[in-house]
Amino acid sequence: MLLPHAPKAVLLAIAILLAGAPACLAQQKPAPGSEGDTLTVEDKRMAYLVYKLLGKDGIIKNADLKNGAKQFYQNCRACHGDDGRRTNFNPGGIPEYIGIRARNDMPTFWYQMNFGDEERGMEAYINEIDLDDMRDIAGYAQTLP
Repeated sequence: MLLPHAPKAVLLAIAILLAGAPACLAQQKPAPGSEGDTLTVEDKRMAYLVYKLLGKDGIIKNADLKNGAKQFYQNCRACHGDDGRRTNFNPGGIPEYIGIRARNDMPTFWYQMNFGDEERGMEAYINEIDLDDMRDIAGYAQTLP
């Protein structure tokens, strides 16, 4: 027996759960936007980053850096400067600019680019910049100092 000292009620509960597991695994995932779809917009966008965009090395995969530079200059330069060093995210400590944040903490970078950060005055761009351009901006930002 796998768990010789477990109470019979625990073993019965495990058996019931395991018996139902194949049925649960075989269920179709809910259609996007349906009542059964419980992922938020934030969940979906962050999952896209983690499962589709980020390589194991933390670098954005398949980014068009030329387009990323163009999009950065059009959408980000006014606040972050030509080289991304206009805004220091760590005042009073070791300077941390957009390039460092993009390389070392892409989930935070991606979230703020998509959903903004009122406390820091960052606008949300999820409805302003299309997803491919966001990918390219993120990849380009990783090349900045």
